[in-house]
This record gives sequence, C-alpha cells and structure tokens, in this order.
Amino acid sequence: MLFLTRRVFGTCMICLFSAGLLFITFGPAATAATRAPSVSAPDDFPVYPVIKPNVDFWIDIFTKYSRGEGVVHDARDLSRIYGTVKLNPENTRKAAKQNRKVKKKAIKNYKAVLTKLAAGKAPATAKEKKVAALFGANTTPSVFKRASRNLRIQTGLKQHFMEGVIRSGALVPEFKKIFKSYGLPEDLVYLPCVESSFNVAAYSKFGAAGVWQFTRSTGRLYMEIGYVVDERRDPFIATHSAAKLLKRNYGELKDWSLALTAYNHGLNGMRRAKKQHKAYPKIYTSYRSRSFKFASRNFYSEFLAARQVAKNYTRYFGDIRLDRPVSYTRFKVAGYVPASQLAQNLGLSLAELHKLNPALRKPVFDGRKYIPKGYELRLPKGFTHERITLATAGLYYDKQKPSKFHRVSKGDTAGAIARTHRVSLNDLIMANGLSRRATIYVGQTLRIPVAGEAIPKKTKQAISQEHKSPTPKKTEEAAAVMVASATPETQPLPPVKKAKTKKTARQKETQKKPVPEKAAPQATKPEIAVAPAATKPPEVPADVNLQVVTSDLKVRKLGEKKSYILGEIHVVPGETLGHYADWLGIPTQNIRTLNRLAYGKPISIGQAIKLPLPGAGSTGFEEKRFEYHQEILEDFFDSYDVVGTDTYEVKSGDTLWTLCANELEIPLWLLQKFNPTINFNALHPRQQLVYPLVNPNGVFPLDHDGNLDFRI
Repeated sequence: MLFLTRRVFGTCMICLFSAGLLFITFGPAATAATRAPSVSAPDDFPVYPVIKPNVDFWIDIFTKYSRGEGVVHDARDLSRIYGTVKLNPENTRKAAKQNRKVKKKAIKNYKAVLTKLAAGKAPATAKEKKVAALFGANTTPSVFKRASRNLRIQTGLKQHFMEGVIRSGALVPEFKKIFKSYGLPEDLVYLPCVESSFNVAAYSKFGAAGVWQFTRSTGRLYMEIGYVVDERRDPFIATHSAAKLLKRNYGELKDWSLALTAYNHGLNGMRRAKKQHKAYPKIYTSYRSRSFKFASRNFYSEFLAARQVAKNYTRYFGDIRLDRPVSYTRFKVAGYVPASQLAQNLGLSLAELHKLNPALRKPVFDGRKYIPKGYELRLPKGFTHERITLATAGLYYDKQKPSKFHRVSKGDTAGAIARTHRVSLNDLIMANGLSRRATIYVGQTLRIPVAGEAIPKKTKQAISQEHKSPTPKKTEEAAAVMVASATPETQPLPPVKKAKTKKTARQKETQKKPVPEKAAPQATKPEIAVAPAATKPPEVPADVNLQVVTSDLKVRKLGEKKSYILGEIHVVPGETLGHYADWLGIPTQNIRTLNRLAYGKPISIGQAIKLPLPGAGSTGFEEKRFEYHQEILEDFFDSYDVVGTDTYEVKSGDTLWTLCANELEIPLWLLQKFNPTINFNALHPRQQLVYPLVNPNGVFPLDHDGNLDFRI
C-alpha cells in the first residue's frame, strides 16, 4: 500500500491494468478549480500550506503530463521543476530500456550543472542560468550540493489516471456505502487512485495485492489469504478491510492526514512521528527516519491531488464515460466443487467464472484445487438459485484436493520421482518448469501434479545465468541431480558494517500497521565480517528454476512427548510465529513458550524453531507451509519475468532489507535463489551479489510500493 519509487532515476505510474472486472458510475462532478483548495475550507482532509505545492505538482502529473514526458524535479521541493525530457510512451521492454538511458543522462546533466553551481562558478549557459534562477541570488553552495543529490524524474500519468477513473465507475458507489457503514469519510474511496488505480489484479514485486494493495502480513489480520482463496483480490471484501484499517489508524492518531500517511508508512512509524513532532505539517518538514522517504512524505499530497481530480474528472478529462456497476447472484456452495465442471454446467467459461470471483486463485481454475466448501460465489444476476443448485448437483466432494510435493534428495532423478508419485515425467517437468534435461537440484521442493489438473504446455523456464556452474551430464532419466553447496533462505540478516561500528541501525518498519508477529527477516546482532574484498561475483547454479520452491521446508522430528510430537524447522523469509500457529491450529503463545521466546522478540532467518506437532505428524503442517511459499512464487511470476542478471557490490551500512527494497527492488527469497552459496550472515563491503533483472509481463507493472514501475 505504498506509492512511488524511491530511486533517483525511478518513475512510477498509477496501476491501470485492465482487469475486466465489475466497474461503476458516479455522476458528473461539480465544477471545481484545477488547483488544490484552500486549507480554510472545512474538510476532513486539509491542504496545509506547506504541502500545497506538492498537491499542485501531483495534479499536474495526473492531468497535464503524458507518459511520453518525464518531469525533472527536486525530490524534496516539488515546486522546483528543472524541465522535462521526452520519453518513449510505448509499453515495451525496448522503450523502457531507452527511457532508462534518457532519464539517466538527464539526471547526470542536471547534476553536473548543480555541482558547478555548488563550486561557486557563475552560470554560463542558458540551461545553467535557468537552473540558478530557480534558487535565488543568495543561495549557498551547500544548497546546490544538496539539490544535486535530490534529482528525480516523474513520468506523466494523464492517460493512465483517466483510465483509472473510468475503471473506478464500477466500484466507487459500493465503496462509498461500505465506508459510510463504518462511519468514515466517503472521500477515502479515492485512495485506490494512488494505490492501484482500481485495478483488481494489481500485484507488486513485494507481494501487495488487489485494489487496496494489502501486504500478506497486514491483510491476514482482516481477510483469508491462502493458496485457494486470497480475499485481497476481491474488491469489496478488501474495501471492508481497508475501512477497518483506516478506522484503526484514525482512532490511534486522531488526524486523517496522519492516518492516511500511516496507511503507507505504518501505524508504528506514524506514532513515533507524532510523538516527536505532534502535527502533520511539522512531521512533513522535520521528521526523519530510514523509512520515511519520498513515498511516505508524498502519500497524503498524492491522495489530496487524486481526490481533487477524481471528484472533478470532467474538468480535467471532459465528458468521459465511466464503467458501470455489475449486479450478481450470490450462491454459497455446500461442498468442494471442481470449477471446470461447474462452469460447464452453468454455460460459463472458466475465464468468466474467474472474472466474477477474483478471490479464487489460479489453482482452483487449473484443477489443482476445488472451490472450497462454504465459499460464496458471485454469478450473473440472471442466474436463479434453482438453476445453480441444479448445476452443482452431483459435483460436490467431501474434501479438498491435497497439495503434493517432493523434497529432492541426493540420488533422486526426475524420472524416479515421477514413478514414485505415479505421474508422467512430462507432467512433472511441465508442472515445475524443468529444463529439457529435467535437471533437478538437492533441496528443491517439486510440485507433484494432481489428477484432473490442466498443466500448461508452456511454462516459465529456468533462466540461464551469465556465471554458470558446470552443466551435468545427461542421464538415462534425463534428470540428473545437482547438489547445491548451500541451502538458500535460511540465514539471519545482519546489516553490513565497518569493522569498528558497534551500534546496529534500526530497521525500517515493513508493515503498514503493527501486527502480532513480525515476519522474518529481522535485524539481528551484526557479525562484523573481516573477509577480504570479493573481486568477482559468486557462482550461481547453471539454471535457476523460477517455478520451484528452494527454501528448506523440512520438519525434523526431535522426539515424542505425551501429547504431541516435537519437531524442528528453520525460519525462511516471510514466515512468522503466527504462520506456524495458524498452520498447526494452536495459539502463537504455545510456540513462544516452547522456544522460550519473549513476546515481541522477532525471529530470524535460519533460526531453529521447535514445534508441537499433532499426533498425525508433520504432513498437514508441511503441506500448508509448502502452499504458502508456492503461492508467493506463483503470484510473483504470474506478474513478472526474469530476463537476465547483474551484480551489486555490497557497501558499508547495507542491510539485506535496504538492498532488496531500495537498491535491487526484488524480494529477498528471489535474491537468495540466485546466491545459494552466499552466507548472508556475514556480508562484507565490496562483496558482490548476483541479482535478477525483473521485467513485468503485464500491461502496467507495480513496484515494491504497490505502484506502477517503469524501471524495466
């Protein structure tokens, strides 16, 4: 639930994927000024004088500048616009590559001008004089120097914002009813303009999903999020959740400018900000923290601008026609139902059924899972309950299809695994995106196809790396096992420090609001590495399989107690004690007590955690854990492609969080997938990491903040 990129060359665009879902109409808005209203107007959302230039900036970005224009500006003072650059508006990788070069060159040129002015040299060229005039005659060298570090380019959003307004027509009327039922201001319905632009299918690199861009950790407090159902993707269920979250934020902070900023920055972060600076204007000008960067500082301003434009869309875009709301028939299924047979009996395509029920995940529609018992389906309004009841007759099953998987061990081959699980080798290869040689590696968790599954003929193949390990010889099974030298995703994440540094830097708050359990990774006491500087990138596997879970998900049996079996696991990225408790169906405190963990103490990557397993053993727990990680992997690669690799040299002060979130802009599990031999406990300056170059495969990609990302 965040907005805009933090990188200097970054641009961001509001998400406008055409999801083809349920869309609304609200009547033409009253005539209004094209600039931000005065703070003196009675309003739950005041435009403070200190941010009025920012609001005006975003109104212009939303309504004046197209995708073919990049606005070069100061990231701290949005009223200081240096100029514009011409960009290629096409949504292609070639255009994105061209634009990246154009933006990089523009930043370099303006930085050279500001650096010259900081050195005390008089402006000579027309460009230098124009830049100097933006500062005034008495500007000190330090101001120019600071400005040279704050250059940023914002891509125009006019067409995309308008398309988002059109899509909003199907949703806003119902959203207003929902917010009104919680006693909240109706204008909060315009927040998705800066979250997803009302794209139901929106998904960010870091796992925020749906119209309201809930992360898993926050969303699971209000919604069901699992391998079969992800309610973040249902716009109406997610709106109830957003209303609850915003109401809680306001109840804690007593101010809507703070409550909205907390939606982006996190409730704990805004509590700290309010404690230090009391009111929003002072927070905006004076609050400093590792996580309160461009996105958080501008979030409230962007909301105000988006609200202004969306409520007065005819003023900015003319008499455009908005999508209309859709009415449904709701039907709760009495058992587990195969989606393909239900769609056939109802005369619908699977695509139509999925469009009406976006919370049902892909495994339901490719036959890996059934529609769950008790799920309330949305079906076309003309469908009567009698018709639906007749269509479901004879389709119900008593149990859900299980997820089957196989942990690759030394000596395994794909052919032997296929025979063990009684599936065809070709199906196993296709389900896991294996290469033609069906190469597998120790530590991989292969997904076993289930009966009735529609396995696509083409899947994402493993990406060949520039730095390859020796390729294994082909076996009779065409399925040699590669033994990785280290299992990734099992180490704690200390920050990289200079040898004399003693104090650990506080990590950024990663969630939008406080949650009962903190997800790994968490900062741990740093181990200061004194290893010599790396001179070349680490070696990575010859083929990094993008469809196979490589985390260590094994549960080790330690012994039997009177009422349970004692098991042990090692923490991998994204997991919390809350997850383990949910998967076991026990209170989180039981796990804390067993491991002598104080409440609030975070868990770390690679940490050994003891679990009280039921008498049936670890099978159910392992299945749920596998589905959790498989879901993250599938959702990511449904939206993004890996097209190559690059290297990053670790700097003093880096943490894996800052590397992943700010520099590399990829999730940790993906970074570790490409660096299986790296000890992330002991990163040191000048060490090199291999990281994947990620391109979106959709119409408009979302960045790690849940906003359109054109850095491809």
